[in-house]
Amino acid sequence: MLLPTGCGQVMAGVLGRGVMTEPVVICATGGSGTRAMRVILERAGVYMGAGDDVNNVGDAMPFEPYLDEIINAVMGETRSLDYRLGNLSAELRKRAVDGFRACARTWLQGRPRPIARWGWKNPRAMYVLPVIQAVFPKVRVIHLVRDGRDMAVSTNQWQFIKHYEAVLDRQRVGDDDPIESCRLWSKANLDAARWAERALPGRYLRVRLEDLVQRPRDIGREVLAFMDLDQGLLDHAIAEIAEPPSLFRWRRIIPADALEVLQEENRGALEAFGYLADGMSERPPATVPSGP
Repeated sequence: MLLPTGCGQVMAGVLGRGVMTEPVVICATGGSGTRAMRVILERAGVYMGAGDDVNNVGDAMPFEPYLDEIINAVMGETRSLDYRLGNLSAELRKRAVDGFRACARTWLQGRPRPIARWGWKNPRAMYVLPVIQAVFPKVRVIHLVRDGRDMAVSTNQWQFIKHYEAVLDRQRVGDDDPIESCRLWSKANLDAARWAERALPGRYLRVRLEDLVQRPRDIGREVLAFMDLDQGLLDHAIAEIAEPPSLFRWRRIIPADALEVLQEENRGALEAFGYLADGMSERPPATVPSGP
């Protein structure tokens, strides 16, 4: 499989199959609605994996060992998701790129030949977006964001457990601290958004889960347009989208005193993504504020 190489992508263009060089990656902090987005793309005709290549929530499993190995190594050198490959040591840069190419080859082996559009869902891809872009310069990224207060009390804390210390360079105390979990949510999403807005003009789409489930036709139309897919598939694509019972769970779970601390410490990200002051009373800005 030549596609994960520069030569292979040139050949695809020469053969009139340039669309194959534009995979789509769905990423997020875990539990932000990536499963729903994957369903939309799959029902609109995008190959998003099948069989043993995906788990019960549609994550691309061939990438999992690679992400387990590489994320903390990269974060240990950058302490940020907003980085350039040149920021990495030569050895780590080679290991990250070569490892990703190998994963992509494995993933592409399962792609049905007649299908041009393809991609994968793995929330943790957000930590290695610069690596993915180095292999696929025309990659498209769909970044799901869910209210950090909801994420702070989610039962899905795998990214917090696995990557908090590497990203924030501080020791994690326990596996389910809402304030600490929200700190990772803030930094990871802001960093990823800043990098993607700068590095992927026209190829980056950020979607809030709350908007997706409350306005599925509007968001579905935006997603299909972003992917250059047939709008006639809209109704079929969004047919399974529904509001999860856990939406706005933070209002029921987080005590007022803890909520005050959490919101103050994470105000920058909550405001940047439009979640203050009353949960969903504000529209998200077009871009996130620039970093320091």
